[in-house]
Amino acid sequence: MARQLRKEAEAGNAQAQFNLGVMYGIGKGVPKDAAKKVEWYQKAAAQGHADAQYRLGVAYRDGNGVPKDTAKAVEWYQKAAAQGNAYAQFNLGAMYFAGEGVPKDAAKAAEWYQKAAAQGDADAQFKLGAMYGIGDGVPKDAAKAAEWWQKAAAQGNAAAQFFLGKLYIRGEGVPKDDTKAVEWWQKAAAQGHAEAQLVLGLSYAIGEGVSRDLVRAYAWHNLAAAQGHEDAKKFRDSVETQLTPAQRAEGQRLASNWKKGELLQVAGDTNPNSSAASGTPTKRGTGTGFIVSFSGHALTNHHVIDGCKEIRVAGQDGAIKVVTSDVVNDLALLQMPEKANAATLTADTAKLRQGEDVTVYGYPLNAVLSSGGNLTPGTVSALTGLGNNTNQIQITAPIQPGSSGSPVMDKKGNVVGVVSMKLSDTKMVKATGSVGQNVNFAVNGQTVKAFLDANKVAYKTGGGFFSREKSNADIAEEARKWTVVLECWK
Repeated sequence: MARQLRKEAEAGNAQAQFNLGVMYGIGKGVPKDAAKKVEWYQKAAAQGHADAQYRLGVAYRDGNGVPKDTAKAVEWYQKAAAQGNAYAQFNLGAMYFAGEGVPKDAAKAAEWYQKAAAQGDADAQFKLGAMYGIGDGVPKDAAKAAEWWQKAAAQGNAAAQFFLGKLYIRGEGVPKDDTKAVEWWQKAAAQGHAEAQLVLGLSYAIGEGVSRDLVRAYAWHNLAAAQGHEDAKKFRDSVETQLTPAQRAEGQRLASNWKKGELLQVAGDTNPNSSAASGTPTKRGTGTGFIVSFSGHALTNHHVIDGCKEIRVAGQDGAIKVVTSDVVNDLALLQMPEKANAATLTADTAKLRQGEDVTVYGYPLNAVLSSGGNLTPGTVSALTGLGNNTNQIQITAPIQPGSSGSPVMDKKGNVVGVVSMKLSDTKMVKATGSVGQNVNFAVNGQTVKAFLDANKVAYKTGGGFFSREKSNADIAEEARKWTVVLECWK
């Protein structure tokens, strides 16, 4: 892979140059080499590649692979930000806010934060809310602060959740609501936010917004104190004097057994972590997603993420960001951390033929079947979908709950579609008196690529003349590296 990528990069392909830079940055397929990383980013950036320009800015800011130069960092951030790169816009806002590489200018910082926030960047939304909260660079406006913090908090930003709780407890920009305050603090505290753990402990200690519970108060203060929070230590010691030995032991047990993402369950509680009892979401369903760029962009179905308060990757802490979704074509774009592996999309979508063999790799019935993923073979039974929908293909590969969002691959392992739906057995029986056999549908490759292009996602393609067919075992081994189980929390 690295050899072919280098060949394309040396021929001047900007995307290949960027991808090669990423590989040098993480040491995937080539030795880890910060200087080489920067060298390839520079080549791609010179051709206007926005992601490379942004990464180059980061390198100059951090002095990684090049001498530290904040003015150069700003220069490259500006180029990427002008092309709509949300990360560059956020970082440029941070540079103006701190006065690094440019004169300190809070109004300019707010302007760039606004652009990134409008694209759904949770960190920018939090920063913008903070600026409205104190009137720095923008007029002081508690309602605006609440609005932006709501957006960031809904994406799982713990700091936004904490400050949103403070607005509710004070009634600033939102109606005063102690219960709402506690709900947001619970979300932030469950993520390990020390300040939220402190104020949540205080809420339990005095019974404000939640029933008084000294054991939980002690435990939350203990957790915040373990992070070095001095006030939490004082409050913990104060609460401890009011506890019986048994209560103190229970509080210590709660704190020592706590894991990120959880609330505290006191012995005898039926389900204190339920969404009804605490305002904290619970897992309601799963689907499949797959990585389509080294920057961590992932694809799944709109219906997988629709109505979810949080989207998580099984086995990983914290929620991931939904960048955008397409209800009509049932696609959703997610942002995850940078990845070393990404799917390869078919280069020529028009070459897919009826009767061609395909495979689907996903996580159907994840609680029952293999947690390591399932590969199911099938064929392309029609080049159009339900009702002759030209944005879909019909496939025979078996589909189960949890398969939604799975990649459909050709014999070379290139993605030619995204599993979207199966024909309802119940509706088929009602309509025809019989059950349809393996009548399933996927969003076709052309629609997938158009969706990614519209959202400026840098994906890789394959399937040229020199590419080879692979065994199902090889396809499964590759797909396992860039597919994930997505969890819907409501």
